[in-house]
Amino acid sequence: MVVRISKPAFNLREKLSELDIPVGSHGSQVMKSADAAESFELVRAGRKNKIINGAMSINQRNHTASATAGSNTYMHDRWAVHEATGGAVSVNMDGDPLNHPQTCEFSKCMQVACSTSDDSLGSSENVHIYQCIEGHNIASLAWGTRYAKTVTLSFWVKTNKEGIYCVGLENNATDRCCIREYYHDGTHRWKKYALTFPGCTTGTWEVGTNIGMRVRFCIACGTDFDDGVDGVWINTDELHTGNQVNFMDSTNNRFMITGVQLEEGPIATPFEHRSMGEELALCQRYYIKDERTRGNGGTSVVTSSLDSIAGVDVDFPVTMRSTPSLNFLGTTFRAGGDGDAQSISATGFTWGRKRTGAGGSANTYEAIAAYIKDGYEANSEF
Repeated sequence: MVVRISKPAFNLREKLSELDIPVGSHGSQVMKSADAAESFELVRAGRKNKIINGAMSINQRNHTASATAGSNTYMHDRWAVHEATGGAVSVNMDGDPLNHPQTCEFSKCMQVACSTSDDSLGSSENVHIYQCIEGHNIASLAWGTRYAKTVTLSFWVKTNKEGIYCVGLENNATDRCCIREYYHDGTHRWKKYALTFPGCTTGTWEVGTNIGMRVRFCIACGTDFDDGVDGVWINTDELHTGNQVNFMDSTNNRFMITGVQLEEGPIATPFEHRSMGEELALCQRYYIKDERTRGNGGTSVVTSSLDSIAGVDVDFPVTMRSTPSLNFLGTTFRAGGDGDAQSISATGFTWGRKRTGAGGSANTYEAIAAYIKDGYEANSEF
């Protein structure tokens, strides 16, 4: 005997919507998505943070030591501080976020301390923290076109100086900028901010190896850069809206920042934590500090068409943004051959001596020695 059972067709999505399941508004949107591409867009999976070293955990230059900031002084990797007032600030990498439950996902922050005050800023005087984002890394935003995408900047700040602070996005030509305000009550507690910026449909936005975008956190500024309008793109170079507090008015003032994330879309998602090795490699595209001592001996040959260099050969751990400037950190020595020589590219360098056609007969050899003590710095920052 065969028993046949039939059931009426039903819509699974409708049945699920009838269940009292706490999926939340975002979960409901994912369940309603038409395909995998729409689900991916809603979840924001994959690489999303346009900021490098947003957790302030890499500091090749100074490690944990405090350093005095000047004009466009790089501190933590990828982060610079511009101090141009009658006062002074010192900057260090601090471990304070680990001491608080709301920020304990971050092990480090940047701390800016007012070491010499200036309670009456001149019109052009200012202090701001900034990162220049390479054009390649913002190309997907399609800024400068009618397809420009909205972005959201999220970050944590702790300060004992109450007031309104400003943060802005700007293009390399400095003729497009958008400022957003945020308020801190000065209780010296960590507070998270999420600020949305509309996509910029006009202006020139670099998409190669030049500066694509500047992200600038203003902490003090005079009146020359105060024409910003909160949430509106304008065609001048501004740092604040005119409501910016003067952080430089007391040597007691401290400003800490960490967890900086800039991502596509109108919503701030959880911070994208990358491994230390990956974050360091991203930083080394712009700056490398290698404190290893190197020495090498070799022979250099004179050919009929090409000078030959021998000495210390160094391959960079990553390909840098452009051919870097080199700075040696200790004693150097090179001898032999007919003259000093070096060859530098975005992938490495050779530093030593060379034979030249004027120094001997073709196809002759000579011993050459080179020595670099305490390593080098290679700088390809903007």
